[in-house]
Amino acid sequence: MLLVIFGLNSTVRWQEINDPVMGGQSVGTWSVLETTALFSGTVKNVSFLDAPGFCEVASSLVAADLAAYAGIALTVRAKAYDGYKFAFSAVGAPRHHGGHEATGSYKQSFAVKDANWTIVELPWANFSSDWSDYTGDCATMDPDGYQHQCCTPTTPDVCPNVTQLAKVTGFSLWAEGSEGDFSLEISQISAY
Repeated sequence: MLLVIFGLNSTVRWQEINDPVMGGQSVGTWSVLETTALFSGTVKNVSFLDAPGFCEVASSLVAADLAAYAGIALTVRAKAYDGYKFAFSAVGAPRHHGGHEATGSYKQSFAVKDANWTIVELPWANFSSDWSDYTGDCATMDPDGYQHQCCTPTTPDVCPNVTQLAKVTGFSLWAEGSEGDFSLEISQISAY
């Protein structure tokens, strides 16, 4: 099911946010092109955290029911970068440990191997609500000693459930947890 198309005719608005809101120096841009959008910039280390910062672009949606689907598919091409992530917010999603966001979300990392157009599938079972503010990942430990958890059969409380998947309220793309330049062009987001 097609959820979002990008380009000049898109009806979904996106807002770009960088880590300077948290004292960092990362810079990202969001450019709407003819039939795509380009998320690009540079993630820099946040000196007082001694960790890479983030750039994010986020949207809000009228609640979408995605419970009948297996996950999200992104049609993208990108420059190689280790910190690409995708997240979705949902009614009732728990907030992660140490999170500063007003609402909870589920996030997972993804990789794009080359600059050709590709479809990246992100299954619900790989999303976790317990992601680190330091890395954006669910398998890392924060400096305070808190060990984040990924979605597994033994940690179902951090996995998206059918009730939450029936009320998805927004999407976000991240460049996070890895210092360097990034460039991600996207043409659509679908549920598969």
